[in-house]
Amino acid sequence: MTTPTRVAAGLLTGLLAVGGLSACSGDDGGGGGGSSWSEAGAKAKELLDGTSGITVSISTTDDPGVDYLSSATGTIVADPAAFEGEVSGKVTGFAVNDVPVVSTGGTLWINHPLLGGWSDRFQPDDLCAPDPATLLSPDSGVSNVLTSSTDVEKGESERGGKDNKEVFTTWSGTATGDAIREILPCAEGDEFGATYRVDDDGYLRTARLTGVFFPDAEEVTYTIDVTGYDVTKDITAPE
Repeated sequence: MTTPTRVAAGLLTGLLAVGGLSACSGDDGGGGGGSSWSEAGAKAKELLDGTSGITVSISTTDDPGVDYLSSATGTIVADPAAFEGEVSGKVTGFAVNDVPVVSTGGTLWINHPLLGGWSDRFQPDDLCAPDPATLLSPDSGVSNVLTSSTDVEKGESERGGKDNKEVFTTWSGTATGDAIREILPCAEGDEFGATYRVDDDGYLRTARLTGVFFPDAEEVTYTIDVTGYDVTKDITAPE
C-alpha cells in the first residue's frame, strides 16, 4: 500500500469506531427514554433518525498497534447526507493531526500534503472504510447499532453535561458485529461491548464501544459524544 493510500485508510477506518462527558454516579432516577432498552433504544433511534444533523466527537486513548483514528470532531447532516470535520490518528507509525475531511454528494475529500491538498482520490469503498456522511442513515447508521444491541441492562443514573446539571441513564450490553460492519466493513469482532448514555429526553449523548475494529489489531474502546442535535449546516465540496 502506498503512503498516500495508507494516509487515507488510516484516517478513515476509525470514523465510526466509536472525551466522554464528565459525570458522577448518583441515584437521581433519570428516565433515560424508557424503563427498558427496547423503549429507550427505540426512542434514541427515533431522535437520531429525525434530527437534521449532529455535532459529534470521537476519541480513544488506546493504541491498537496499527494505523488508526485517535480522534475526530465534526458535523454530520442528514439531508443531503454530508460530513465536515477534522481527524487525527497514526499512519505508518507517525502521528497526523487535525486533517480536514469533507464528504458530500457521495464523494469523500481529504486535505493532506501527501495528497497534494484536497483530494478525492480515495473513496470509502476503496479503503474498506465508512463514509462519515452516512452515519445518520436510519437503516445502516449509528441508530441501527442501538436497536440491534442485545442483553442491554439499565445502570445507575449519572450527572454530567454543563455545570453537571443534566441527568443521564447508562445502558450496557452488546453491539453485534453485523451492525458494526454495516458502518465499518472490516471490523473483525462478532461482538462489541457497548455502553450508551441517554438523557432524560431520550437523546443518545454518548456511545462507548469496545472490540476489535481493525484487522490484526488489539481491542480499542471508542467513545462517541453527540454534543448537539438539530444542527443545520451547508456542507459543500472543497474548491
